[in-house]
Order: sequence, then C-alpha cells, then structure tokens
Amino acid sequence: MTKINKKIILASASKRRAEILLSCGIVHTIIPSGMDEIMDQTIPIKKIVLHNAKIKAEAVTKKVKNAVVISADTLVTHDGEIIGKPKDERDAKRLLKKFSGENIEVFTAIYIVDVTTSKKSYGVTKSDVRVAKINDKNINKIFPLLGPYDKAGGFSIEGAGSILFDDIRGSYFNILGLSMMALRRLFEKIGLDIIDFVTIPLQDKNS
Repeated sequence: MTKINKKIILASASKRRAEILLSCGIVHTIIPSGMDEIMDQTIPIKKIVLHNAKIKAEAVTKKVKNAVVISADTLVTHDGEIIGKPKDERDAKRLLKKFSGENIEVFTAIYIVDVTTSKKSYGVTKSDVRVAKINDKNINKIFPLLGPYDKAGGFSIEGAGSILFDDIRGSYFNILGLSMMALRRLFEKIGLDIIDFVTIPLQDKNS
C-alpha cells in the first residue's frame, strides 16, 4: 500500500461524517470551520450547499499544512422548499409531520483542498427518500426514537429511522452527509487515491 504523509482534516463538527470516515479506516483530525452557512430560498440548492462547503474548507485550509481538507454541507428539499436544520424540537416535529407520506431530496456538497498543492475539487450529490405515512397521534411516539434532530431536515435514517425512511434512490451515505464514492472521485480529480489513506489495523494472530 502506498504510504501517504498528508493528514486528513475534516472541516466539520458532524459526528456522522467523522464516523463514516473512521468506518472506512480513514484516520483524521476534526477542525470545525466556525463559518456561518447561508440559507436562501431564492438561490438554487446546489449553489447553496457548494458555497457552504467551500467557505468551510477554505477557512480550515488556512490553519493547516501538509493536509487534505474535506468539508461538506447537506440540505433537504420538499415541494421546492429548501430545508436546513430545525430550530428546536417543536420545529423538528413539524418537519416530520410535513414529510409524512412524502418524497424528499437530500443534497450534499463535498469540497476538498490539497493544502500542499493548492488543488481543489468539489461536487454535489443528490439522493431521493420516501418517508412513510405517520399518523398524527404517533408523531410524539416515534420522534424520540429518531435520535438527535440537529441535522438537515431534522431526521436520521439510521437506527429506528429505517422504519420510516425507505425507497432510497441514490447514495445512502450521501443522506448521512458524506458519500464515500463521491469523495473518492473528487480525490482522483486532484491526483490522489483515497484508498491510500485507509489505515488497515493489524489482525491479532491469535484471533
């Protein structure tokens, strides 16, 4: 396996994105950008997520050396409305009720920068999700099972969420916030292979 001396920096505070990278054996350092994201119904959603991912990557790029910075931004659309993170629990429940029996679209932009070479690569991936019909009386019963609501659309398709969110078209990991297939293609565009950054743990000889 090719040895890569560059570090991977995740310019995001998203636990799910960090977990996805670690599940692939990619050790990384988390440096949240602290940048304010835009949310404007008059701007096409692809431009919004790409803008947000870009400013986060560029902010963190200034703080590191000999590294590849990865940033991402996810938003949801329903009936033409762009939906970000809910304001609070009440707003998250409102969104869950709104999505009941409906189709939603999940857009995630990924922006990467090789700090050493200044090469950049970026793209937007879309996935479609069908939300199961939920009776009003079951909203309060189901909501606590869906985990933290501090994410675009206020939902998670993991765990109990798999009971509600089905008929996925597109990347499952894109819905979680980081499509590894899309990330690999973006690495290739700047002359890198993400597989070279995978750290495979040594197997216990006694196992």
